[in-house]
Amino acid sequence: MRHVRLGFLLPLVVGMTGFASTSGAEESFLACSTCPPMVVIPAGSSVMGDDSSNFANEKPARPVVISRAFALGRTEVTFDQWQACVGDGGCKGGQDDHGWGRGQRPAINMTWDEARAFARWVARKAGLSCRLPTEAEWEYAARAGTTSGFWWGDKAGGSNANCRDCVAGDPHPYGTKPVGSYKPNPWGLFDMSGNVWEWTADCWSPTHAAPPPNEENCPEKVVKGGSWYYFSAMSRASARAKNDARAHSYNIGVRVLCELP
Repeated sequence: MRHVRLGFLLPLVVGMTGFASTSGAEESFLACSTCPPMVVIPAGSSVMGDDSSNFANEKPARPVVISRAFALGRTEVTFDQWQACVGDGGCKGGQDDHGWGRGQRPAINMTWDEARAFARWVARKAGLSCRLPTEAEWEYAARAGTTSGFWWGDKAGGSNANCRDCVAGDPHPYGTKPVGSYKPNPWGLFDMSGNVWEWTADCWSPTHAAPPPNEENCPEKVVKGGSWYYFSAMSRASARAKNDARAHSYNIGVRVLCELP
């Protein structure tokens, strides 16, 4: 693993749960001592959506070109990281953990605006432009150079993610698991499939036939990644859903993107 130092950013020296990235070129850093560890996502091209899907909202598949590298949270934002933002005055506190515990479990029950507030806090601490990823950026990062439904293949398997039919010996796991409980994708990102859905920056559009509406105040936002509650079909890279931007949900968390200088 390589570590990149950007300005005053802190090099990341501790991995997640002992897993090593499957990519030998991973670059990672901490924006601040209490910020989410981030992974540098390389520029490149991919496909967004899936023409073979049973879900019309994943069609038509279209090319995506990422012209510049960006940084994305290695994991979903944890309760510990969220609380650091609350303690620093950047975030609203009081999110219910639904009785599953806090610490290294993904923070849940935040609105879209509250999720954005966390990204703004990271931006302030890092001296970078940070925000929620677009749907295209999120899916590009989740695929990590692969073309299958999941980064590991087209079948969910029994030990790759936290979803309703993803866990061997437990056909209906209930609740979140600590971030990094499963292996990372080839670019070093954990839990891009399952655990909790993740807010994106985009307004909901029913298909990929046209770009999403560019409306700051649109009522419904795209969420990606599936969750512990949903079946594996919703945890594929191309799967997508919508959620009221004002709603709190024990199924939805957040992952932050920072633009690189």
